Amino acid sequence: MNHIAIIGGGACGVAVFVDLFHQIGLSGKPQAFSIHWYEEDEQFGKGLAFGTDQPGHILNTQADLMGIFPEEPDHFAKWLDENGGKSNKAVKGGGKLEDSYTSRNFYGNYLREQMQVYLRHAQNLGLSVVQYKQRAEKIDFEAGKYRITTNEGIMAHLADKVILAVGTPKPNKFSELRYNKNYIDFPWPSNRILKKYREHRNIGILGSSLSAIDTVITLLDNGYAGQIYLFSPDGLMPKVQPVKNKNVERKFLTLSNLNRWKRERMQPIPVKLLFRWFLQELEVITGNPVQAKSLNRVGLPADQLLDKDIEWAEKGGDPVVNLAYSLRHEASALWDALSVEEKIKFKKWLGPHWAINRHGMPLHNAYKLKRAFDMGKLKVIPFFENLEEDRGEGANFIMKTVSGASYEVGLLINATGSPGALDQMGNALITYLLEKKLIRSHPVGGAVVNPRTMQLLSPAGGNGIFAVGHLVNGMLMDVNAVWFNVKTVRNLTQEILFRILDGNND
Repeated sequence: MNHIAIIGGGACGVAVFVDLFHQIGLSGKPQAFSIHWYEEDEQFGKGLAFGTDQPGHILNTQADLMGIFPEEPDHFAKWLDENGGKSNKAVKGGGKLEDSYTSRNFYGNYLREQMQVYLRHAQNLGLSVVQYKQRAEKIDFEAGKYRITTNEGIMAHLADKVILAVGTPKPNKFSELRYNKNYIDFPWPSNRILKKYREHRNIGILGSSLSAIDTVITLLDNGYAGQIYLFSPDGLMPKVQPVKNKNVERKFLTLSNLNRWKRERMQPIPVKLLFRWFLQELEVITGNPVQAKSLNRVGLPADQLLDKDIEWAEKGGDPVVNLAYSLRHEASALWDALSVEEKIKFKKWLGPHWAINRHGMPLHNAYKLKRAFDMGKLKVIPFFENLEEDRGEGANFIMKTVSGASYEVGLLINATGSPGALDQMGNALITYLLEKKLIRSHPVGGAVVNPRTMQLLSPAGGNGIFAVGHLVNGMLMDVNAVWFNVKTVRNLTQEILFRILDGNND
């Protein structure tokens, strides 16, 4: 019997299970396998992001990219059509259904339904699948097997292969505030915010990216009438996605040019070259010269930029957004072409600017933010530097900027984004695996992984630990995108089945 363990029951965990079922089913030997699946939350199939009950939390990606099957990215759009389509109030946006956005919770329902369908298929096929509502805390490698110990500590399960789909960790900044009753260390689940928000006239949110936007939407949709501040070192908000991006045919920033450059010079691609090609593409799109400094938004008024972004989105998209969107299927190849040193440079120089263009907010949310800006209820404060706890009445935190300006807030919510380094993720299992050298940190972030097979590479981990999602954020790009993770899951499941069935299971 070949025992396979899946750690994590969110979107990535569901994608792993569904594709693993298909690969095992196609092998014709389902009785030769068993799957043990671990999830610490009460409900399998959604995870934190897609388990929210707030209807205003909508997906940041159009439906036609959210399918759970690698060859059918539009599967979710078809499922939407079968489940009420445009008449369903959870669906936002105009245009065709496949271009629409929907609530995170509704997408979570889709994930959970697919999980349940294939659990039934597995039972009918004779494939053993056991789900444990427990937290995997330890994995030890002994005599070619992986011993998994959970928080209940009653028993340890042995596995031949382990797949880590542990999801996205909480922010690790300001961990010293976690004992303050007026501090919330993560926007999910939102009920923690809803229990406290009415008590405070001013609410501060650390960060200004997509998680921060979702936090603002939580407050606005639930009638918060006070002042909301977004505190960020750069003040950069995501740009606004059009309902459907305009097509861009690139001439410079192409894989053929990239491969030709590497072949002729026998050197890694420098970040500066990619950026130069990016600017050349923009000049072709706009018909005008483009200066790099014109793309820098750091510190500029967020409300004025949002007005311009909405106008662009209503016309089919900002040229920079459309260019970034056109690279979604080739970004990983471009990332692979960079050396470790160049990847670090990219994150330092271009990372935040790439993120706001590649991962924009839906137009539906942008309208809500605009109304809040226009009413004076929302402000973005750039150049945030530090904070002080204040035990005074109504002002529990004093937020300070580089220039010395200060702001008083009663409730503070951390939406700064997830840590990239393994030792900063605050996950007991990952910490244990690092100590045991079953996984190894990558200099850019996440774990060292073979991107072709998704096997984690480490001194003591054997060849049976695999990972998907944020855990491999340094070596792979777009690990926060469902469609990308679904694609890497296929590589992972095929590799596991190939090794087992072809006898190369050492």
